[in-house]
Amino acid sequence: MPALLDEAAARAGVDVDDWGGLGFLPALELLVESCRRTARLNATGAEVLTKVVLRHLRNLLAVRAVADADPDVAGRALGRPIVITGLPRTGTTLVQNLLALDPAHRVLRVWEALRPVPVAPRTPSAEVRIGQAEAWLAKLYELAPGFEAIHGLSARGPEECDALLQNTFASQHFDDMFDARDYSAWLNSADLSEAYAFYRLQLQVLAGTGAAERRWVLKSPSHLGHLDALFEVLPGATVVHCHRHPLEAVPSYASLVTTIRRPYSDDVDPAVCGRQALERSALAMDRALAVRDSGRPEGTFVDISYPALAREPIEVLASLYQHLGRPLGADVEAAVGDWLAEHPRHHQGVHRYQGADFGLVPDEVTDAFSGYLDRFGALVER
Repeated sequence: MPALLDEAAARAGVDVDDWGGLGFLPALELLVESCRRTARLNATGAEVLTKVVLRHLRNLLAVRAVADADPDVAGRALGRPIVITGLPRTGTTLVQNLLALDPAHRVLRVWEALRPVPVAPRTPSAEVRIGQAEAWLAKLYELAPGFEAIHGLSARGPEECDALLQNTFASQHFDDMFDARDYSAWLNSADLSEAYAFYRLQLQVLAGTGAAERRWVLKSPSHLGHLDALFEVLPGATVVHCHRHPLEAVPSYASLVTTIRRPYSDDVDPAVCGRQALERSALAMDRALAVRDSGRPEGTFVDISYPALAREPIEVLASLYQHLGRPLGADVEAAVGDWLAEHPRHHQGVHRYQGADFGLVPDEVTDAFSGYLDRFGALVER
């Protein structure tokens, strides 16, 4: 591990003393060791793990450098962000894409997520970084055939803000990429307060001096199991909770995990991916419901039905805007209509999956979500 830290510091052109604390180190060490024990990485997987670690270490150093150079950064207000979450595969990406069309909103773009610091003199321009992001996405989709149909992205488009949690190695993304079981067990119940504090700092760095002028729209299913830590750093957040029947969401998530792991391991068992997808999803939902029942202010949560979103996206968006305290303007509605016409469902390919392909038994899935279905069943009726 010291060698990776030294290499990252050298590539960033800083002293190894500039880490600003090593609170991230236990999670990083656990991730790497857990991958060695259970992920059965092939040569590509081992290479990608090293590159991923180095990229996130460099990002961590870059963010700290910006924050250290300007003491006002940590005091920037983030206003009342909108945070979209839910189980994976519940329509969170669609909601984010539609809200991103509103010029009053600020989203994290893919090209920014890959290096979450502002463009500055003597650094690559935005266009250069966008080109680098396009190349990165092309390589990802080449490595993982079928993944674009599951989770299509563009360099200029919105990205999950979980990318910021990756920079302190506290992310469900690693859990999806690698069968790192000890890391997964830790992440499921970890106190991520420190990771979320750095997540907030990254948003402050990216927001710039006009931090309060546009409302952040953030999105990640990984927040679902850590809403307590999220509210610590974004106390004014409105959480948009997307709902889809677990009999659809969990197999779709298992398919995503299976697809993204295959480039990195020659021994990927879909049944293992299915079991892990079910266990993680059920635990995250239980944790989320506990936070929802803990006395948050009225209006903190807005619920969205995936079936309704798929049938009537503009109507659902208009209802969401009403909950957010403003109307859906005609210009934004027109932009949404154009975007939907240009991005019909399955335009990047059809995602085909069945629960049985991942060893998922319908009764076991519904049993794991019995409390959730009792409460939100009407929203997920198929």
